[in-house]
Amino acid sequence: MSNLKKRYLTKSRYKLGLECPNKLYYTKKKVYSNQKLEDSFLQALASGGFQVEELARMHYPEGILVEDKKSDETYNYEDKVNQTTELLENNDEVVIFEAAFCFENLFIRVDILEKKGNQINLIEVKAKSFDSTNAEYEFESKKGNLSSSWKSYLFDVAFQKYVINKAFPKYNVKPFLMLADKSKTTSIKGLNQLFRITKNNNNRTGIERRIHTLTDIGSESILGKVDVSRETSGIETGKHRIIEEFDFEESIQILSKTFKEDKYYNYPLDYSSCKSCEFKTNGVADSNSKSGFKECFTKQLGWEEPDFNEPNIFEIWDFRRLNKLTETGELKLKNIPDEEFGEVKDKDDKMSRVRRQLIQKHKALDNDYTPELYQDELKDEIESWTFPLNFIDFEASVVALPFYEGQSPYEKVVFQFSHHIIHEDGKVEHANEYINVQPGEFPNFEFVRELKTALEQNVGTVFQYSSYENSTLNQIKQQLENSAETDRKELINFIITLTTPPRNYAGSPWLPIRPLVDLRKVIVDYYYNPYTKGSNSIKAVLPAIFETSELIKSKYTKPISDINMTSKNFRDNHIWLRRKEDGTIEDPYKSLEHPFKDWDPEFERKSEIEEINNGGAALTAYGLTQYTDMDDKERDEIKNALLRYCELDTLAMVIVYEHLKEITEDDYKV
Repeated sequence: MSNLKKRYLTKSRYKLGLECPNKLYYTKKKVYSNQKLEDSFLQALASGGFQVEELARMHYPEGILVEDKKSDETYNYEDKVNQTTELLENNDEVVIFEAAFCFENLFIRVDILEKKGNQINLIEVKAKSFDSTNAEYEFESKKGNLSSSWKSYLFDVAFQKYVINKAFPKYNVKPFLMLADKSKTTSIKGLNQLFRITKNNNNRTGIERRIHTLTDIGSESILGKVDVSRETSGIETGKHRIIEEFDFEESIQILSKTFKEDKYYNYPLDYSSCKSCEFKTNGVADSNSKSGFKECFTKQLGWEEPDFNEPNIFEIWDFRRLNKLTETGELKLKNIPDEEFGEVKDKDDKMSRVRRQLIQKHKALDNDYTPELYQDELKDEIESWTFPLNFIDFEASVVALPFYEGQSPYEKVVFQFSHHIIHEDGKVEHANEYINVQPGEFPNFEFVRELKTALEQNVGTVFQYSSYENSTLNQIKQQLENSAETDRKELINFIITLTTPPRNYAGSPWLPIRPLVDLRKVIVDYYYNPYTKGSNSIKAVLPAIFETSELIKSKYTKPISDINMTSKNFRDNHIWLRRKEDGTIEDPYKSLEHPFKDWDPEFERKSEIEEINNGGAALTAYGLTQYTDMDDKERDEIKNALLRYCELDTLAMVIVYEHLKEITEDDYKV
């Protein structure tokens, strides 16, 4: 059978089938929308996954890469298997990168394969961290259960081991994971800068090394290799399962047959899995694509288009009983009694989780888009705040390979903040901002110095949206404690004026004198807007406010120069809220100016990013500035786009505050 016709179950498809066997029918078909299509690349770029894989290869300098032939018009499975077989058969000892194995319609490529006689060490490299000082119970608890966060990775390794054993039964296969070890630190500055992303590299990882041997990076690599034989053995015997009714070999046989025959499996719906299904359409962008999610519900529940428009449980914020509803088969809100949500436990005059869910349910069923408001309680909260009001937002990268000597894997690198102030007279000032996208520069300590200078200009209340800024500052505090910065005590003292200690903090606790106020928590406690459909993300709350507040629309459909406001990144004639042809308001994040929109198409860019209007895009953009050899002009274009995005984030917080203030006025009518 030719490569064009044979359908191979790869390790990624096997893992997808374990999530839900029905997904195998929809994957790799352009006609179906897939919300995760580019996730793997972007996540690897943002986390430094490509660099981790290349560093892992440096542990085996004698390794031979099974390469893709440029002349291939299609992915040549057979050629890669032949290359691997030849290396195994002709060498008693050999290390192979991307070794390829095939058994029936099962196909895998192994990150690193080490052969010594009849012994094969299968080494799967992951840009994920572990602690080697506690490795015994990292993957499997004392009770013998696999950790949920590692389960899919371990099934991946077990699948690879199975295919090798079937293809070459004469070999004894031992499985390993190679991971970033958080108990280790790097002894050099700029470790992550030594592996550069390039478009012109034959290497599958797309990485160009700036070093040749492990000795170039100091005394010890920050990667660690862990034997996972115990865990994979438990998978092979059926002790550990993802799909409970299938043991390990059954799961492979059933999923391989399903994929080979290109059949819809008709696996019973699991609402927890369905809620996060990637095969959904997403508005206008996917208007020409089909929804695998809808097809499943049509095939199994007989739903038609009107059914999908009825309010359902997937819309309910933080609903924790999906497994029970899977058993009953109920999904539409009209068929789910209030009792299924749990007991209402209001306290301290705030909306409890269940109370909020029931409010959402009944407003959805009544087609009621009037916000629910605990007006007096919200008013008391707002009156406890001190002018001028400060709104801050951070952007940070968390990468596997450290930026700075003495750091461990996955320490935060905080490269940007924006700071808006609302004065008591109502003036909105974009007062301060900071950004550092210079490759290889560790920005955290300079970042907190700049933030300190900005916030110490007044004694007003400081706001965050979610607890991200609190946790980020606490991580910088820990970095400062381990540093030799001459002003570290001063900077630490500043941080603890704002933050609350992390949970299970082992040191001496502290009480902030100017604690960060979480605007998201204020929303959750006192206010529900049906236009959010249960989401408390600021990206959902903001457009909901535009639907609700004439005051906000009236103000922000005017130019900046007309609304008592300053901006560092937008002209005075910029209008934040633009009306579409149908009169509705365009999401200001979607109307952010695209970087490179006026660039000469003949200019060869190192980056391919087209817009920066969400956190994921911001992290990807920062990664591009760090790991590609772009010139200053291109880097500045990305920098300016990041500044615009972050300014909008703190302006969004300002708008949320203004709306909350509006709805607590005595003459406000809900």
